[in-house]
Amino acid sequence: MSAEQANPPIDLLSRYDEYLALKHPLQVLETKDPWRVGCGLVLAAHCSDAAVNKAAPGFFSQYPDWKSVTGKTRNDLIPFLPGISHSGNKSDYIINWADYLEAHGGNIEPTIEALTQVKGFGRKTAGILLFIVKGIDEAIPLDTHALRILDRLGWFPATKNPEVRQKQLLPWTPIGRRFATFTILTQHGRHVCEAKAAKCRECQLSAKCAFFAAQARAGAAPA
Repeated sequence: MSAEQANPPIDLLSRYDEYLALKHPLQVLETKDPWRVGCGLVLAAHCSDAAVNKAAPGFFSQYPDWKSVTGKTRNDLIPFLPGISHSGNKSDYIINWADYLEAHGGNIEPTIEALTQVKGFGRKTAGILLFIVKGIDEAIPLDTHALRILDRLGWFPATKNPEVRQKQLLPWTPIGRRFATFTILTQHGRHVCEAKAAKCRECQLSAKCAFFAAQARAGAAPA
């Protein structure tokens, strides 16, 4: 076990608190409407934010709230989801989401456990939804960017399981910094620690980064 794994230097992420002022590229997260946020997160799974941003206006024009989906089937929704991957399954999940909101008067329950009972909602979706809609900082959602950063930093034992990774992070991340941690990690992955071209020389975390150290030892430290 490395020194970083024995005492993960999570506080170093605060060096990038400037990321907290950036908007998430998924535009639907700018609203606090549970219907729209939930639908947007479902559509964004394994699909680019750009594709969701393009499809969302037409979809919400046809289905502006959960009530508008009452009695609809996936075949009614699919034509309004152009460019969205797995649109059939996602239509089913959106119908499930409408049923949930109908049963709860348009509101959401305040826990991850309750929201993950909705078919199609994992812990990442539930965690983002809780924070955006209610400001509840219960979870650390982890997307592809965040998971890549954590793998490279090497502050925790290796895993490819997002739920295991979140459980590793939670004891070291106090409430009030959990969604912020997600935001910093995902924005860092978009702006500095990119998948194909990590800008290690620009990174304020490189002194505590296993990826950078390994590359340096091999004489191939990224620029």
